[in-house]
Amino acid sequence: MYVKKVYYMLKYDFESNPVKTNWCSLLYGLLCTLGFNDAWLFQDIGDSVLLLSLVKQRLKDQFIQNENGRLEESSRAILYKNISSFGFKPYLNISNISKFRYSMTKLRVSSHRLSIETGRWSKPNPTPLSERNCVFCNLLEDEYHFVLEGNLYNTLRKLYIPKYFRTRPNMLKMYELINTGNSKILKNLSIFINKAFELRNTTIYADNRN
Repeated sequence: MYVKKVYYMLKYDFESNPVKTNWCSLLYGLLCTLGFNDAWLFQDIGDSVLLLSLVKQRLKDQFIQNENGRLEESSRAILYKNISSFGFKPYLNISNISKFRYSMTKLRVSSHRLSIETGRWSKPNPTPLSERNCVFCNLLEDEYHFVLEGNLYNTLRKLYIPKYFRTRPNMLKMYELINTGNSKILKNLSIFINKAFELRNTTIYADNRN
């Protein structure tokens, strides 16, 4: 078979010149990384279905481990560190209106213009964390403040966020809210985030013009 002939040709090239990069060298590196050195050594994989299943699982485990390590070392996206887990997120299916999904995603991954994030962009030095305050409340403007605390959004908050989360809010309630499996709560939360972002932007713009 031509495929087999090409494989042996690439294998020979790699073994003759170990520093050469080709498909076989990459395969060898992957198998070694995942702990399947014997498959390369003996050129035999045994039960192909079982091996492929193990390879997929180890690739997934390796990815999750590396991603968690990068998150721990990162100085940003504090909220995401505490709410993230590998897998499909229910909020992505809650609405067929894309702008609400986008707003929820922006908040979760800190891709927004709240002061907790924009303070990092200050030149020549980032604004100290303790000074990244909300322009309306003079409190730290992070995702928690935006969703459960900021006075500017009180009216919207009463419309879209259940009383349980609004009453004596804390960070644990914030995590519970944003990770809830209740589709109605998630949908309303995404609407709140979208409208609150718009309200914040228009209010700041109006204040700057005045």
